[in-house]
Parts: sequence; C-alpha cells; structure tokens
Amino acid sequence: MTGFDEFAEMERQGWSDPVISEGYVTRFAEMTRQAVPEIVALVPEGVAVLDLCCGQADIAAALQSKGCDVTGADFSHQMIEFARERVHGVNFVWADAQALPFDGHCFDAVVCGFGLMHVPDQPAALAEVARVLRPGGLLVMSCWEPPQRSDVFGTVFGAIMAHGDPSVTLPDSPDFYQFAEEGHARAAFAEAGLAHQERTVFDAVLRLEDPGALMDLFATAAPRGGYLLRHQPDDAKARIRAAVALGVQERGRQAKDGLWEIKAPVAINRGVRAG
Repeated sequence: MTGFDEFAEMERQGWSDPVISEGYVTRFAEMTRQAVPEIVALVPEGVAVLDLCCGQADIAAALQSKGCDVTGADFSHQMIEFARERVHGVNFVWADAQALPFDGHCFDAVVCGFGLMHVPDQPAALAEVARVLRPGGLLVMSCWEPPQRSDVFGTVFGAIMAHGDPSVTLPDSPDFYQFAEEGHARAAFAEAGLAHQERTVFDAVLRLEDPGALMDLFATAAPRGGYLLRHQPDDAKARIRAAVALGVQERGRQAKDGLWEIKAPVAINRGVRAG
C-alpha cells in the first residue's frame, strides 16, 4: 500500500473523462509520438512484447509493423477503446499495472511510454514487469524530464506556481519526474530485479498556433495539469494563461510557417531482467 489513494482516484477519473482522453490522443500525443521510434528501435524484431500503459497504441502499432507479437494493456477503458479502433491484430486488455493478469515469464520485452509516472505503486508495477519478463527480457520506458530541464513543463508549472491559487494542490503522489533521474531509475530497477543499462535523452518538440494554447493543452488533455488548472479561480486562470503565453515566446521559437515551437525533453531508460 502506498497511501496515494486520492492520487489514484484522480488518475482514474482523468483517464475516464472523454474530454481528457480524447484531448490526449488528438493533441498531447503530438509530443509522445516522437518517442515511439526511440523506444521501438531498442526492441528486437519478432519478439513477444507487452505494451504497458499502451494508451492509444502508437507504440503497439509500430511494434506490430516490426513483426512483434504485441499485447497492449491499460487501466483506462477509454484508451483501450481508442487502441482497438486504431490498431487491429493486437490483443488489447484492461489491466492494472500493479497486478498484471499474465503468467510469469511470458514476454521477451515490456515497453511503457509515459505510463509509469501515472501509477500509484510504482515499485509494485516494476515488480510485475520483472515477473512477466523472461530471463534476460528487456524493459524500455520513457518519461518527461522535470520542469527545470523542460521548456514545456517549466513554462506551464512555473506559471501555475507563480500565478495560481496556492490552495489548489495535487493529491499526494509519487514524484512525477523521478524516473528522469538515472540514480532513482537504477535503484528502482534493481529493487524489482532489473538491471538498469542505459538512460538517454532527446528533445520532443510541441508546435502551437497560439502561445497561450499551451495552457489549454494541459487543461484539457492531461489529468494532472487539468486538475490544477480546472480548479483555479477565473482570475488566476487568466494570469496563468498570460504567463504561459509569455513563456512560450521567451523559451520557444516561431518557425517560418508561423507556428510556435517549444521543447519537452524525454528520458528513456532501458533495463533487463536478471537471468
């Protein structure tokens, strides 16, 4: 037990909300999709893979095209429906990452794209990954770099901290960015019986027509950001949006086509299950 029950309920409600889930698939995933080639390149061809926290199945689709035998799992019924509509020939199942409904040693690889940070009991989820992996099996997971190293997250959450109502707070939860720190990732992997092998970072780039639209994106397509922003009073929302727009202009760049570009670095951790 982790004591993060309110956080778990916030995540459940967020990913069950059609506005949030559809907003994520249609808009926020512009950033997450940029990690797909980086993740898939680390997985051998033709192996049995679990796409954990599969979301709208971008990774599952790419693995399928690589000849892998793919199973997709997510705790959000909304996301499972999106996945089933988009990708055929993959077995998508509702599953809790903390108690997976699979036999032990049944996958050659597990991939998790931006999912583990949404799980209340992350040690339990990693232990489950180790349980379902065959000896020598591979784990590849992605996560966002923290606000101090990310123009996107730094702009949004910096504006909330500076201009939001301080009484609006998130429920107690695991550190959202902790797997971006190699020391934590290495220790957490080891506790679960996984040997951490590598951490790499690349820049995802978000493109926006309006600098202020970055706030709108987080408000309508991300459970955590949406929770913080939706509960703000109207005057605070206006101040936050103005600060976000200014931040995009200061930290981003305007491309030749007129769109604003701003970076969100992504960390990818790779590990293997002990033989």
